[in-house]
Amino acid sequence: MKTETRKFIPICCVCENVRGETLSPGAEPEWGPLKTYLDRHHLTIGAYRLTHTYCPACAVQFTKLGRTPRPVVIEEPPASDNSVTPTILDAFDHMQQCDLDMLVEACPTLTWNQVFSEVDRLSRMGQLRLSYLGQGRYNIERPQLVEVGAGS
Repeated sequence: MKTETRKFIPICCVCENVRGETLSPGAEPEWGPLKTYLDRHHLTIGAYRLTHTYCPACAVQFTKLGRTPRPVVIEEPPASDNSVTPTILDAFDHMQQCDLDMLVEACPTLTWNQVFSEVDRLSRMGQLRLSYLGQGRYNIERPQLVEVGAGS
């Protein structure tokens, strides 16, 4: 089975210019239209993938926008401390293993965002384990507990 390598091309997610390849050390890369880049490097559709970034000009504008003073907002503790965590763990314990969509369906009182956020938090705490299945799907399962010192 032959695997093709695809070139990753950084494209600005604001102005859609792509970053050229700098040949001389210390020189800043040039940014320009995707079509020009593809023509220059003789690339066809399927021979490349786009990866999003910010060009220097858009990054400056984005940074300026981010420096505006924001009002201080005191946030309430996340809902995970109330009913989200027990709802998710209870639904999950009845299934033992599922994907994210199945878990969302099993928790009709929660939004997709609440389930996703709590599963993310629980996976970071080691209470759940996420495995990538491909095509944007994740398997969710409880990690196996290993007893330390058993059988010694």
